[in-house]
Amino acid sequence: MDLVISVNNQTNGRDKIARLFQYTSRLIWYQLEVKNANKYSIDRIKHLELALGSFRKILRLGRCVDFWHLSLNCSNIDDPILRFTITASKLAHSLFLYSDHIVWLTKSGFLNTDYDKWNQRANKFWLLSIVANLARDLYEIIHLLEINKSIWLKPSNLVDGSVRNMDLSYGMRYICSLVDCHKDIFIDTLKNSCDLFIPLTALGFTKLTPSTVGILGMISSLAALVTIVKPITKLVPA
Repeated sequence: MDLVISVNNQTNGRDKIARLFQYTSRLIWYQLEVKNANKYSIDRIKHLELALGSFRKILRLGRCVDFWHLSLNCSNIDDPILRFTITASKLAHSLFLYSDHIVWLTKSGFLNTDYDKWNQRANKFWLLSIVANLARDLYEIIHLLEINKSIWLKPSNLVDGSVRNMDLSYGMRYICSLVDCHKDIFIDTLKNSCDLFIPLTALGFTKLTPSTVGILGMISSLAALVTIVKPITKLVPA
């Protein structure tokens, strides 16, 4: 119970919990539609999903400024690859949140703008942010494997700089131990990999069902919640 209260006391924690239920709702109403369930029940769950989405937009109101400011602080990162990918991610996420604010204000009737245009723009910036995050994850994984390749590839298997006979069983066991020792990298990669297909589907690049999108959103939300519950699993610098 203390853990739930601790997460719920954080704005980011409440956002991730709401996100988890939002995508769970999407999964449920689509499954009910497939099974030709009661239309009233389906509409209620759809309304719940929309309400949770609106709640999250309110929680994020003004956060575009925070991410813009965070992007300015990335100049202190020594590694040029990390500096570029993290800065690009923060800037793109700031623009995504700004566009998302416009979408919410338009939908609420406060602004008179092109809703679809701004919604598409928000998804494009979100996609750009995720791609930058995945580029950073890939860089971290390659760097990690480079450091450890002399261990999971036995020296006796290396002939003239090429692999002659890799001990796959030993290599897989060692990769599993790397995952266990570097949960931060692999949780972040899992989260971003799942998130990638959500804006891709919204933009029409992929044709995933609401059920699949719901599952991907649930997985990425749970991964994000893990980093809140156990900060040691959060990839830094973030």
